[in-house]
Amino acid sequence: MGFLLVKCVFAVGLIYNVAIVHARPSSSDIIYFPPDDQVEHSMPVFEQSAASNTGSQTIVGKDGSVQQQTFGGSQSANIASDLSSGQLSATNTQQQSFQSGDKFQSQNQAQGQSASFGKDHQALSNANTDTKVVREGANVREQTSGGSGSSLQTAQGSQASQAQTNAESFKEEGKEGSRTTGSAQSQNLGMDGTGSTSNANTGSEKIVLADGTVITKSFGSSSSFQVSGNTKASSLAQSFSQSFGG
Repeated sequence: MGFLLVKCVFAVGLIYNVAIVHARPSSSDIIYFPPDDQVEHSMPVFEQSAASNTGSQTIVGKDGSVQQQTFGGSQSANIASDLSSGQLSATNTQQQSFQSGDKFQSQNQAQGQSASFGKDHQALSNANTDTKVVREGANVREQTSGGSGSSLQTAQGSQASQAQTNAESFKEEGKEGSRTTGSAQSQNLGMDGTGSTSNANTGSEKIVLADGTVITKSFGSSSSFQVSGNTKASSLAQSFSQSFGG
């Protein structure tokens, strides 16, 4: 019995040693991963985000007046993880109104902005509008305005422009009328020293009196300036007119 026991132990030990030897990998079994240096695999990762919100409120006073307000906004972003490029944008709106007896007021506003940047450029833009209305008995006044602007900067130079408009109409005892104005500016500058600028303004007004008299006015102006090397040029123009009629 003792002999058989020793023999079995030796057999088990032999199997164990063989299993260990065959489990070891040889040099030919090693897998080699080369460095990932390809351009398409080294592009930056973009991170995106967005958000929006809205709200409203209504207040009724003891005197029966009603005041209302609503607003909303949104934002978004798309930015490279290494901050080499990206885009941003945001918008906002707001409305307000108030009414008490024969008096009513309202205002609507909206704004928007955007930006874009990269290794060789930066661009910005914005726009806004505003409308107001006031009524009190037979008197009415409405005003609207709007504006926009943009800019671009590159390795070659920069460009910028903006514009603004305003309009108003009114009606009150003894007269009624309207007024409008507008303006615009632009600028272009090169890295080589060249550049140009321009400005323009316009306006008009019309008033009608109770006796039928009509008064009109208008004006306009523009100017420009340009530089290129040793050459400089500028221009200026203005106009004005006024009339009375029955």
